[in-house]
Amino acid sequence: MSFEFTKMSGAGNDFIVLDSTGNPYSRGPSPGFIAAVCRRGLGVGADGLLELLPPSGGEAFRMSYFNSDGGRASMCGNGARCICSFAHSRGLVNLGEPFDFTSDSGLHHGLVLTPDSARIWMTEPTVSFLEKPFDLGITCPVSLVDTGVPHAVVLREGLDDGTFEKMAPVLRRHPGTGAAGANADWAMLLPDGSLSLRTFERGVEGETLACGTGAVAAVMVCLETHPGFRLPASVHVASGLCLTVGRDDRGWWLSGEARAVYRGILLPENGPEA
Repeated sequence: MSFEFTKMSGAGNDFIVLDSTGNPYSRGPSPGFIAAVCRRGLGVGADGLLELLPPSGGEAFRMSYFNSDGGRASMCGNGARCICSFAHSRGLVNLGEPFDFTSDSGLHHGLVLTPDSARIWMTEPTVSFLEKPFDLGITCPVSLVDTGVPHAVVLREGLDDGTFEKMAPVLRRHPGTGAAGANADWAMLLPDGSLSLRTFERGVEGETLACGTGAVAAVMVCLETHPGFRLPASVHVASGLCLTVGRDDRGWWLSGEARAVYRGILLPENGPEA
């Protein structure tokens, strides 16, 4: 039996998406399958894998997210936007009409803006601390924010001076971020009020071209530490594309590109239960 998949991009964050609304994968994708199919060069290649699941209550659908190492994660902002766009392509939600969906981090609101872009509202983020000195070889002010997954944010005046490459892997596993570590974000506030962002993601264990939960975390830190900072805010990510972060009566939201790149078929020996 072959298995269809869709490759999607959320502003440069790329994902393999499986439609499990008909429950064809009774056991779900195995960690070994996920790691193999996400491996670039030898598999499809992706930052993670998304599984679209049928609703269990009043929501439009459920989502499961797995990092490229095969480990399950509670939330992925760009992944969530991609699965909203994917759900629209499957006829589960309508263009321009808000809906609810769930991830392992809880209930979310979604809105497909166009066939190639979507917005999600996050579960309420929490700030653990702001600009706490961390020894990363040099002392850096680190802020820890949970936007569904933990992010350690460092605000700097430059992102290409070599500190990200040297220190982000150290910060990702720093004991001050918790037992499981955190994603590490280097953010720079630009003169026009937008941000530039680089993210080292746990589970991927490397830099990704975009990170939605990281964008929200960085914007939250800027809002708390820079009195003149205003929402909504544009966040320029490593892909060269832009995410937008804002807040309204539904909470914090994240908007940007969420498009299908191609569709394919996994051969039987590479199937999700392999």
